[in-house]
Amino acid sequence: MSGAANHDDAYDLGASFPVTEARRQRPGTTLLVTGAGGSADRAAREILRAGRDASEGVVVITTSRPATERRADLTVPGKQDDWLALVDLAEESDGPRPDDLAAVGRGLNEAIDGLDTPRVRTGILSLTGMLEHLDRTEAFKFCHVVRDRIDDAGFLGVATLDTDQIESATVSMLQEAFDGTVEIREDEKGELLRVVGFPDTPVTWHAWS
Repeated sequence: MSGAANHDDAYDLGASFPVTEARRQRPGTTLLVTGAGGSADRAAREILRAGRDASEGVVVITTSRPATERRADLTVPGKQDDWLALVDLAEESDGPRPDDLAAVGRGLNEAIDGLDTPRVRTGILSLTGMLEHLDRTEAFKFCHVVRDRIDDAGFLGVATLDTDQIESATVSMLQEAFDGTVEIREDEKGELLRVVGFPDTPVTWHAWS
């Protein structure tokens, strides 16, 4: 069963992750990160960068920003660049089209296989961009395929949704394709984060910066 863990092989979500009970996740866990504006993207990038800090492989499907920008976001001094791979679906890229899910899946598998490391974090940044080309049922099925791949291999997966752009019914539907959800919102004091979907993790808002 995926979710929070204290095992030695758990994936650490990073020092900045404010929910202590959910900071270490079992291999095979998938997380949907939701929030307005760029908050979900920032949280997902921090989770992926924590993998770079731990000398794990990172593979990102990028839809909203060019691969060169994503690579710069995730480059960590002193860490192997050949353990970072991107599948570029952004406009004007030479990668697969976002609506060609078979090609996207092949690109993801090839990128993972090319890293040649047993510990990998995958990111879909973002599902919002994919939903410009897919209906939510297609996106849901794709997320399930990716989830099965991550579960079988013992990886960690994250994906993002911008709640400013996606209706709540679609967010709720896509949540069902993930083990848990990292939700981000903002109040007068700043950004808050909570984790939903894991029995051992209290659903409580925490300050996040």
